[in-house]
Amino acid sequence: MNWTVAPILIPLVTGLVALAVGPPTRGRRWGVAVSMVSQLLVAAFLLVGTASGRWFLLGVGHWPARLGIVLVVDLLSAIMLTLSSLIGLAAVLYGYAESGVSEEHPLRLPLLQALMAGINLSFCTGDLFNLFVAFEIMLIASYGLLTTEADDWDIKQAFPYVAINVVGSTLFLCAAGLAYGLFGTLNFATIAQRASEMPGDGRVLLLGLLLVVVFGIKAGLFPLYYWLPNSYPTLPNPLAALFAGMLTKVGVYVLLRALGTMLPHDLHLIHSLLALLAGVTMIVAVLGAISRNHIRGILSFHILSQIGFMVLAIGFFTPLAWTACIFYVIHHIVVKASLFLIGGAAARLNRSDDLDRMGQLWQQAPWLGVLFLCQALSLAGLPPLSGFWGKYVIVLVGLAHGHYGLVAASLAASILTLVSMLKIWNAAFWGGTGAATVRIQDPHWRRMTWVVAGLTAISLGIGFGAESVFQLARQAAEQVFDATEYARVVAGFLGKLPPD
Repeated sequence: MNWTVAPILIPLVTGLVALAVGPPTRGRRWGVAVSMVSQLLVAAFLLVGTASGRWFLLGVGHWPARLGIVLVVDLLSAIMLTLSSLIGLAAVLYGYAESGVSEEHPLRLPLLQALMAGINLSFCTGDLFNLFVAFEIMLIASYGLLTTEADDWDIKQAFPYVAINVVGSTLFLCAAGLAYGLFGTLNFATIAQRASEMPGDGRVLLLGLLLVVVFGIKAGLFPLYYWLPNSYPTLPNPLAALFAGMLTKVGVYVLLRALGTMLPHDLHLIHSLLALLAGVTMIVAVLGAISRNHIRGILSFHILSQIGFMVLAIGFFTPLAWTACIFYVIHHIVVKASLFLIGGAAARLNRSDDLDRMGQLWQQAPWLGVLFLCQALSLAGLPPLSGFWGKYVIVLVGLAHGHYGLVAASLAASILTLVSMLKIWNAAFWGGTGAATVRIQDPHWRRMTWVVAGLTAISLGIGFGAESVFQLARQAAEQVFDATEYARVVAGFLGKLPPD
């Protein structure tokens, strides 16, 4: 059996079955949970295989490459599939712990599975058009998840999200048309081969800039991020964690894929532009976080600030910087999702995530405080936690190449991140005035905390096992950076498909 299609097929089938079952039941919950575990096991199998040097490729339907869907899973794809399955499973289990069957919206689980299918297809596809299809599946599901459980106020916050992504989708189609006109194909490997024969062509630079705009919107890069900080806090807690952990990282992944695998490596203008925008994103977003007074509002701005670190590493455009970027992506997906889940448990205990109405959680729920402190310090980049190592290497690369201003911006952003995390700690956990309102008898928050504890343990493992994770990230970075090898492997596979 070819397992390449399984990360897409399993959630699609699961979503359709869950939708057909109808109203939420315990049986449907169990079925979705088993599906999520299956997705994680398949992703782990692909990760082990690709880490040993194997590639997973599939021509869906055995159509000619020009007409059909070609799926390609290399090590970077497998890492992202594993992370998406892990966070998806955590979101599902946390949702079960947070509310009973009778309280669950009937469309949440089917839409979540559709979202997982779109995310996974983004990581598996080997051509631009089907990447566009993946984005649309992902976006349509996210529109539904943003609005089905929203009240009249929250639903207004979805309008900017929808509007900017509609613009992004239109620009993506324009970019795909330009790529097809230039290269006569939308396959990544074939584009890489033909683009290498067009050195200095301004049209290739234009295509790269257009793709940076499109993928910058998906990643939440300045000045294209304004839709995110107000829309994500309106989501239910488990969905907010999944969105925060995965959706912007799809944008980072496709930037790596486009600039490393598909386009020539001499587009220095694009690399410099990305580094500059990353520096601005870090500072502006972390200032936005400090200005907010709600936990999820602060954490939403931090998504953007941390995206700045990842894109800064992409802009430095060296294999070591990309290794740090991939390591940072692994760290951030786990930490950011767990922080949103911790915020949800804290808000449940205090009946609010407004810091002015919270407090004394350290006395009532010390384990929740320990989990928050571990993840908050990791987000800020304190050693030896997972957030430190990626930042450390990014700073080293920046200093080695003379990017002193950008390094200073990254250090300032890290300090301000710590300040904003301490703001949450002091108001919600250590001090505050909410002791009288803490609902310690609520049984749900304890079950929610177990899910967070699992993610925190993984995060600590990444930090204390940084050398092994870095080796994996280095292997993935070298692979995605080697466009010639990618083109050779995929072109060899395409040659086995039926001729046009």
